[in-house]
Amino acid sequence: MPLNELVLADGDTPAVMEAVIKAMIDFRREILDNLKLSLEYHTEQLEEIKYHVEHVIHEQENRMKKENLEIQRILGELLPGSCTQVKTNTTGAFYINPYGNIEKPFMVLCNFDNHFNLGGGWTVFQRRMDGSVDFFRNWTMYKHGFGDVNGEHWLGLEKLHLMTKSGRHELLVLLDDFEGNSTYALYDDFKIGSEEEKYKLIVGNHSRTANDNFSYHNGTKFSTLDQDNDSFDKKSCADEFKGGWWFKSCYIRYSLKSTTMMFRSRS
Repeated sequence: MPLNELVLADGDTPAVMEAVIKAMIDFRREILDNLKLSLEYHTEQLEEIKYHVEHVIHEQENRMKKENLEIQRILGELLPGSCTQVKTNTTGAFYINPYGNIEKPFMVLCNFDNHFNLGGGWTVFQRRMDGSVDFFRNWTMYKHGFGDVNGEHWLGLEKLHLMTKSGRHELLVLLDDFEGNSTYALYDDFKIGSEEEKYKLIVGNHSRTANDNFSYHNGTKFSTLDQDNDSFDKKSCADEFKGGWWFKSCYIRYSLKSTTMMFRSRS
C-alpha cells in the first residue's frame, strides 16, 4: 500500500504510524542498498570479463603479427630477388622481390634469349617495338613505370635505383633497325642514382657491335616533359624527342624498329 494511503486504525497513535513508515523506508533503503551492491558486484565481474577478453584479443593479435611476419619471410624467400634467380631458361614475365618485402613484389620481363650468346637472367627495363605505348610521360610516370611487361613498357626509375644501388651490374642494349639489322651494346657497369640525384645514369666500359651511344650520356640526369634536366639551354630534349631519357644534349636521331634495354647483376 502506498504510504500516502495509510490510514490510522482505531487505537493507533501517530508514534506507531511513524515507526511503521520508518520501518518501510528502512526496508526499501535496504533493498536499494542490496541492489547497489549487486550492481557493483556484477560491474566488477563485467570488468574482469572485459579485461580477460581484451587480454586474449591482444595475445591473438600479437600471435597473428608474428605469424604474418613469418609468412612474409617464407614467401619472400620463395620469390626470386632478380631475373638471375629465376629457375628457368625461357624468356617470360615473372614476379620478383628484390627488396625482401612481400608487400612490394612486382612483375618484370626476364630475358634468356638475346640471340647473341650473352646468357640469361636479364631484367628488361625498357622495351619499344610497335609504338603502342606513349613514352611522352611526366616525371611521376617514369618514376613508377608504365606499360605492360609483355609488350612496350618502362619498368620505373625508382625500381632501377633500388635494384642497382648495391653491387655491380652490367647493361645490355639490343637494337633492330628497319633494314633487318640487329646489334647490341654491352656495358660492364650500370647504376641509377636516387631521385634526389635526378636518377643520374652511371655506365661503365662499352664493348661489342653497336655504336657507343650511352657513354656520352654518362653522369647525366633524367629528363621528362615536366622536368628538364638536360645540358642543352636552347630547348628541352624530352620535349623535342617526345620521351623521357638521360639527355646530355639533343643528339641526332636514328630511326630504329625496336629497342630493348636490360641489366643483370655481375658475379
